[in-house]
Amino acid sequence: MNNKTEVIIVGAGPSGLSLAAQLLRYGVSFIIIEKNRQATNLSKALAVHARTLEIFKELGISDRAIAEGQPVKALNLMSGGELKARVDISGLGEGISEFPFVLTLEQSRTEKILCELLQGKGQAVYWGSELLHFEQSTSAVAAYYRDSSGQEQMIEAQYLVGCDGAHSLVRNQLGLPFEGDTETKLFYVADVVLKSPVMQKKEFYFFLTVKGFILFFSMEGEGHYRIVGIIPGDGMRDQQVSFSDIEGSILKDVGCPLEFKELKWFSTYKVSSRRAIAFSKERCFICGDAAHIHTPAGGQGMNTGIQDGYNLAWKLAFVLRGQIDPEVLTCYSTERIQNAAHLLKTTDRLFDMMAGTNLFWNFFRQHIFPFLAKEVSGSSFARKKVFPLISQTGIAYPESWLTEKNAIGHVKSGDRMPYFITADGRSVYDLLTAPVFKILCFGEITIEKEYINGLRIPFEMHRLKIVPPAIFGEKSDFYVLLRPDNHISYIGGELYRLKAFLNKVMGLRTVEI
Repeated sequence: MNNKTEVIIVGAGPSGLSLAAQLLRYGVSFIIIEKNRQATNLSKALAVHARTLEIFKELGISDRAIAEGQPVKALNLMSGGELKARVDISGLGEGISEFPFVLTLEQSRTEKILCELLQGKGQAVYWGSELLHFEQSTSAVAAYYRDSSGQEQMIEAQYLVGCDGAHSLVRNQLGLPFEGDTETKLFYVADVVLKSPVMQKKEFYFFLTVKGFILFFSMEGEGHYRIVGIIPGDGMRDQQVSFSDIEGSILKDVGCPLEFKELKWFSTYKVSSRRAIAFSKERCFICGDAAHIHTPAGGQGMNTGIQDGYNLAWKLAFVLRGQIDPEVLTCYSTERIQNAAHLLKTTDRLFDMMAGTNLFWNFFRQHIFPFLAKEVSGSSFARKKVFPLISQTGIAYPESWLTEKNAIGHVKSGDRMPYFITADGRSVYDLLTAPVFKILCFGEITIEKEYINGLRIPFEMHRLKIVPPAIFGEKSDFYVLLRPDNHISYIGGELYRLKAFLNKVMGLRTVEI
């Protein structure tokens, strides 16, 4: 085995596998060390959001993910066995993303799709291999691990990324505190096959109980559902709990006809909300649960980890190739910490409402929330505010070193490139799949060939003569510079600012304008 590579990835969950898939696009060499002997066969994370599907489209796996999962049609709010509100969410994000829905797809299938993508490109995971420790120098990282045969090995790389979960060895060895708290209540998750005349496939059911909630998520297969809820009674929380211990209380709280036919999986857990104080240190980085863990509200955890890898991969690749200023690597931590902090705040608030953590939230969710959900679901507010938050299409990096502040219409630098249909009937994202910078020239403007030929960063240029006024207002001639992850670095009509920014990104300190 070659004992050198460019990037070492520790952990082969969704974050590590998707980071590896991104590095493949850039031709970066890597290995993945995973202590488990195979990918998970458990359903675990279920929700795949629109921004993740956009990323999967660039990898060529979005069609397969959709074929193996199922878009959610509606959320039903239930109380006392009665339907309080039915919220249609089937096309909530129309006009915002090519994927205007929430997809349910078992994590085991997500991991399988990513593993098979890597295998198809000749990349293997080092299953059954456990990281022991690592050492950093000014130019490299050496990782020491025990392979599947029990032999100790060493491999050297220029960077190491810990995608090794909430109890991350990488984060702990880097000495990065994991700040936050853990909910005192004990929660359960169960995968069951059930029979009920009330529940319809491809829909969620949120049962509002007196001291908590019970969620039913429709999954692939006849009568197959994921159930999430709170273990009832303080005394039961201090002992080993089985599904049979709580089956009766579930049936009582649900209050509608329901029969459990088969139990596929059951587990209990404590909900934590934490993030590391930094996502990088010298030549090492952390992604996914190693960097941040969330309440289950909104199904954000796995999707956020996949976006971490999407954000980091291109920066590592361009620095490794000497095409960009190494300063860009500091942006990974600052950008993703800002996102994680905002996400933790919103998911914590949503979780407080779901769980009824105090008298206010208990009253709100039982008496006010069903009415609000019904009224808001069909409004433009839900489409413009709720969907971007849940789908992660609304993530922006306005304060980043990679952002030249400006705005055109409703679009600001740092935003994800807005989705729209071009003059030839295609999604603008059909133009944006290459792992390079993109310069979009809207209207009649262009850039001289001499300057373009002098750029050392890989890029594409696209001309779009028709400007969507609903997105960009009345402005007709302007440039949009997109990073490889399709966030806007610059938007505006001042060519000298675009050139100056590109020179800064390439590390050219003397800027001629």
